[in-house]
Amino acid sequence: MIVGPCTVITGGAEPQVYEDAAVRVVGSHIANIGSAGDLAHAYPDETLWPARDRVVMPGFVNTHAHLARHLARGLGLRTPTEWRAYDRALSTEDVSRAVSAALVEGLRHGVTTVVDFHRSGACLDLSLSEVMGAADRVGVRVATCYGAAEDDTPLERRAAIDESVGFAKELSRKRQGRLRGMLGVQATTLRGIETLLAETLEAAGGHYAVHVDLALDLTPAERWNRPSVLPAEAKPALWAHAERAPRDLLSAVRDRGDALSASGVNAAAALMRESDLAWGSDDGANAPPLPEGPPLPRMAEAHYRRLYVHGARWAADHFGEELGVIAPGAPADLVMLDYRPATELSNRTFLHHLSTGLLRSSVSGVMVAGNVIMDNGVLVTVDEREVATRARECSARVWKRIA
Repeated sequence: MIVGPCTVITGGAEPQVYEDAAVRVVGSHIANIGSAGDLAHAYPDETLWPARDRVVMPGFVNTHAHLARHLARGLGLRTPTEWRAYDRALSTEDVSRAVSAALVEGLRHGVTTVVDFHRSGACLDLSLSEVMGAADRVGVRVATCYGAAEDDTPLERRAAIDESVGFAKELSRKRQGRLRGMLGVQATTLRGIETLLAETLEAAGGHYAVHVDLALDLTPAERWNRPSVLPAEAKPALWAHAERAPRDLLSAVRDRGDALSASGVNAAAALMRESDLAWGSDDGANAPPLPEGPPLPRMAEAHYRRLYVHGARWAADHFGEELGVIAPGAPADLVMLDYRPATELSNRTFLHHLSTGLLRSSVSGVMVAGNVIMDNGVLVTVDEREVATRARECSARVWKRIA
């Protein structure tokens, strides 16, 4: 299949802009990038996916989401106690409907890969299957875990770890490339991080990554003096809510090659001077944030790297694919944007367009692993209206349970 003619923005650490271009996709991967005319002439018998002079970019990677919390929007939940009550009120159907609706929302904003942190106390042994079933139907890339929390009993923590390990092994056995399992921990204290990491890293055995949800109530001045908790042989971990971590911990995990994620724009801006941050939505909208303030070159560059570089690097290691870039050999995870600026869009002006207009444009097409998921603004894998209707029905029942 040839995608074009379009303006191609390659993503990656050194993004390039190609006008009147096209992308040739073979199977699930990108085979060529070139001028639209040259590719059409070289491969006259291949199917054309008309881009109609839109902008084609790599899909976004969301490095920290609670997909099943999509049904809580509007409830105004704030405290850990309120969120625990919500998580425990979820049924397996609620999980499936919530995840489906959250992933559809993400596609509308160009999100093709999501790293999910899941908890639902009433259906521990079934919920991860529901998360991945929804991801498979929608057609996006998802990595998930069942998080073991510091305030769980030892038995509950063990059950969460065992569930995550068993599910990750099953996904590996089935070789489902778009779906990955990992382990998760949710810590409220530095001592809790030490205990939970020791338990999960032992269970992971060097085979699976750990997703750390930092629910810390600390100041950045607090000290971390436990580097031995992070063995060099363990797979790179993903640390969510990096804005809550002490600086010593940030330094230790960054030196080890782990990924740091922050959800709030203000928090990210405060940390960008000292850390390479990825973007995570947490329990908010599955949509990349818009930059705040004037489009200064330095801030535009930092925002770009947050959205396209740091998270994609970690996800590429986890999925075994070069995500976040349009290049020969990379997975065909592409997003078409209805963006036709009146001014020059080039290597010189790209970051300014990203800050002032590109991220606000509508998504009209999405491809994941060579499969067309959205065409001309219409989802082709699921019925979007049906997904929204069932999610509303489930949310009404969940709200009644926790009222």
